[in-house]
Amino acid sequence: MNKRRTLLLTNDDGYSASGIRALHDALSESFDIVVAAPTTEQSGIGHAFTFNRPLSHFPLPPSVGMSGWAVNGTPSDCVKFAVSHLLSKTPDLVVSGMNLGENSGISSYYSGTVAAAREGAFWRLPSIAFSICSGSETYLADYCGMAHRILNHLALDPSTGGSKIVFYNVNFPNCKPSLCRGIRATRQSMAYFDDKYRSVSDVDSNQEGFIVYGDKVDVEQSDTFDSRAILNRYVAVTPLCFDATAEWALPALADLEHSFPFKQ
Repeated sequence: MNKRRTLLLTNDDGYSASGIRALHDALSESFDIVVAAPTTEQSGIGHAFTFNRPLSHFPLPPSVGMSGWAVNGTPSDCVKFAVSHLLSKTPDLVVSGMNLGENSGISSYYSGTVAAAREGAFWRLPSIAFSICSGSETYLADYCGMAHRILNHLALDPSTGGSKIVFYNVNFPNCKPSLCRGIRATRQSMAYFDDKYRSVSDVDSNQEGFIVYGDKVDVEQSDTFDSRAILNRYVAVTPLCFDATAEWALPALADLEHSFPFKQ
């Protein structure tokens, strides 16, 4: 009999969010799940972590129907703290989500959901982030079931080990599952949001404040890229890695090494 694997589950919407509970219920059929999730919503916090104040945590209340801890920190805090301190043994994999709202293109850099998977990969653990487009909340349970099937495939991928670490960013489209056209293995796109700010009244300070808003702008028109794939009703599965070096720029810097002589 195969030993059940231990899965560390987190998110950026907070431990009480519907997405993490739905994903927990879908995955608990195959995995022993331990949750370490933020006490409050941490959307858009990226890969921030806590170092200038103590982290606190408490056991999840029975009402949420999950075992684990709420952590007063960021999604990457949750993974870092759980793997290095809270858990008695290293988990077999890390899953982040289900985030309510897509995390394709440039959004993946801002996303706390994706950051949690990246943090898991920093610890050399198979790690996957799951997000669902706004408008598909009605089909959350169905797409969490699909996430279960995807995870069972990806978690066995040997490319998550060795020297070239891979983690995955999975986005589900805004449509009924019956209208989903399939799965696309995609590249990360350069899709971005044309950020603007509108004035609002800050009731706490009684001063003018500003709220960011904007529409997504697709750069690529091919569904081989994540943002366009989900727009075309595909599930986008994007393998990501750490190295952001602009290799093509290195040759142009070769002369720089000799332009400023220093005494050895």
